[in-house]
Amino acid sequence: MQSRKNSGVIDLRAGRSSKRSPKGQVPLFSPRTPETPRRPMPLRARRRRVRALFGLGVLILCSLVFYGVSWFSYLPQFNISGISVVGANGMKEEHIQRYVETVLDDGAYRILSRRNIFLYPRTELEQAVTSLHPVKSVSITRPSLLATDIIITIEEREAFARWCLPAQAGTGMQQGDCYLMDSGGFIYAPLGWAGTSTPSTQYIFAGGLPPRDSSATSTYPIGQSFVQAHLPGLLSLLTYLGQAGFTTVSVQVDSQDILIQLQEGFLLKASFGADAGTLVKNLQLVLSSDVLQGKRDQLEYVDLRFGNRVYYKLKGQEQRSTQ
Repeated sequence: MQSRKNSGVIDLRAGRSSKRSPKGQVPLFSPRTPETPRRPMPLRARRRRVRALFGLGVLILCSLVFYGVSWFSYLPQFNISGISVVGANGMKEEHIQRYVETVLDDGAYRILSRRNIFLYPRTELEQAVTSLHPVKSVSITRPSLLATDIIITIEEREAFARWCLPAQAGTGMQQGDCYLMDSGGFIYAPLGWAGTSTPSTQYIFAGGLPPRDSSATSTYPIGQSFVQAHLPGLLSLLTYLGQAGFTTVSVQVDSQDILIQLQEGFLLKASFGADAGTLVKNLQLVLSSDVLQGKRDQLEYVDLRFGNRVYYKLKGQEQRSTQ
């Protein structure tokens, strides 16, 4: 050891094992732990990552497209700015316009504008106007592809006859008891409703409606149809009666039975399904028979519901039959 010092050589290993580094200091040449080599990411994990990134990209793209469509739908140049009404005689145009405005702007926020000329709910608006007043038909159109005005064309119902409460038929009914009926048998408004026309015929009908259930509204019978399936045959019978010189006052329908009050003073009873021309001929034959000739003013009713056998009744007498 002494000889090494004298020779000018210093041994750095001398005393290394016995000496410790001062507290808080790190040896300058401390041994390093070799790093563990990184394992490559599995193919399946890489695919999952790619799919996730792709899905995120698609989601962002769809969101941008959806936002763009929503923004586009609210542009003023593509939104309804005017409403015109054509054919409203019994309805005020202002009422229809305001009602359509409330349907379009219902107060709820929507992603797509309901006023957009390409997206507005045309069918819903037509049904809404029909529910406002029982018109015959409603159609909504636009003058051109980019027009911002809509045109509401209304075809109102025309009054054909009166439908009255069964107990009032033929007894001088008041307006509150009767309703307007069109040629298809649809009852659509009270008699005397503002703006409605006078019935084109003097016919007064009663009965012939579906039974009223608990769900019927206070506007019943408005919205109901009078013997819809049998109405053409019934009107044909009334036409034949008129051609034969009989004047119909009122018609009451009870199930399959028809009770026709004639101006001649007696009641005619018939059934659905019989030939109208044959019924009128049978009536003429009965009235011209020996037993009834000259007694028309004494008749209470003539019953033609039983084929070739006809029943009749004179006032104050019992029912009789003839063939």
